[in-house]
Amino acid sequence: MPLIVKRKKHLLTRVPFLTFLIVFIGLAPVIIGLIGAWITELNTGEPCHEGNCSWMVLPWLGMFTIPVGFLLFIVFFVIVLIDTIALYNNN
Repeated sequence: MPLIVKRKKHLLTRVPFLTFLIVFIGLAPVIIGLIGAWITELNTGEPCHEGNCSWMVLPWLGMFTIPVGFLLFIVFFVIVLIDTIALYNNN
């Protein structure tokens, strides 16, 4: 029984959305940290780094979330590949 791709329409709807979600989860600390540091720099006028701005500590969490996102993407890709092969073999 397919898990993600049950119809051909799901290749165009579910797969891109879930791929974007996995990439966003993996890069979220980096994106949030850089945007927060940029806004803080605009407000204070001082350069933002790990020593004076808590926003720039968030990208260090990328050391954990990027490998987890990469593993999730590999598992997702394998599941989609198996589902797609099963879908096209049944037709």
